[in-house]
Amino acid sequence: MTPGKMTPEMSYESKQEVVRRMRWRYKGRGRQGRSGLIEQVCELCGYERKYAIKLLNGQAEGKRAGTRRGGPRLRYGEEEREVLKAIWLAAEQPCGKRLKEALRLWLPHYEKEKGEVALVVRQRLGAISAATIDRLLASCRVELGKRGRFGTRPGTLLRTQIPVRTEHWDVAGPGFLEADTVAHCGESMAGDFCWSITVSDVHTQWTETRAVFNRGALAVKARIAEIEAALPFAILGFDCDNGGEFLNWHLVDYFGKRPRSVPFTRSRPYHKNDNARVEQKNWTHVRQLVGYGRLPEPAQAELLNELYSKEWGWFRNFFSPVMKHLRTEVEGSRKRRVYDTPKTPFERLKDCGQLAPEQLEQLEALYASLNPFDLKRRIEKKLRVLLRAAKGHSLALAA
Repeated sequence: MTPGKMTPEMSYESKQEVVRRMRWRYKGRGRQGRSGLIEQVCELCGYERKYAIKLLNGQAEGKRAGTRRGGPRLRYGEEEREVLKAIWLAAEQPCGKRLKEALRLWLPHYEKEKGEVALVVRQRLGAISAATIDRLLASCRVELGKRGRFGTRPGTLLRTQIPVRTEHWDVAGPGFLEADTVAHCGESMAGDFCWSITVSDVHTQWTETRAVFNRGALAVKARIAEIEAALPFAILGFDCDNGGEFLNWHLVDYFGKRPRSVPFTRSRPYHKNDNARVEQKNWTHVRQLVGYGRLPEPAQAELLNELYSKEWGWFRNFFSPVMKHLRTEVEGSRKRRVYDTPKTPFERLKDCGQLAPEQLEQLEALYASLNPFDLKRRIEKKLRVLLRAAKGHSLALAA
């Protein structure tokens, strides 16, 4: 071949014929001979070297240029990206799989806020995949801030009386809770500051959060009582970490001295995966909202508690789909985690079929009265007041 002059493009059939002829010669050659045949196939057919090796080994079939499997490819543009970005930002930046399920909940409210979406855009959003959502939003991703300090210290008073839960609950309904606390201490654990108490149901992922100042035993017990009153189901089991805010006689009496006592267990010290569900909620329900700054005033705890018990709790339980881990499949050295279809905690609660009709009716009425975009505005308004308070400004709650 003359230098600088390219060979004419071979047809698909010609490339297939070259591979067929070379294949039987390839298998009978040594290392150097096979290398020479690979180079010939690459030069004649224009294949990449690794692909040529697969063809000669019979591990791949040549594909006709310009062909693809499946139906016609949908083209997504700025109209779809605009809708996705608005909902993604308002929904606290969920992953593509969760955002795909959230679209059906958020899109009617988006149209109330922004106006009617064109029919063709609605159809494309209905057919969009989670991978395409992630691709369209790739340029919108934000970097996460650094993680702060943790504040759990092993309690010693009741470590021998409160049993360790050595295996995961196998539950078929709501009521089995995991609990943990998050410190709003900034860069130092010295002094007094606010804490968040997170309680998450294993089956439905329904999560309630409350704020307390300085995590005293009596104050934590009072917040746990508030959480129980807000839950739409009875507590059947309570599992916590080894912090002294949980391992105390006040909570032991609270769960034990009732007509039907609630099993009270704890995780193994320094094994965060024992309470993996609530550990994950510490990020999505606390850090993602408040961040890692220091909240050193009692009034800030009340302000944060007001936000947790209303707008933020409704936002998360009614409009934020979550995924549950089903199993882990092992294939050789690879592990693949399998999750179920994302659903909101409210949808999971309805699907369990264990709610009393009057409870379900109350929750349905509450859900019908809520607009996630309006909740988001109210959350941002109260959050601005809280963050200004953290900088030493007025603690007055926004109307």
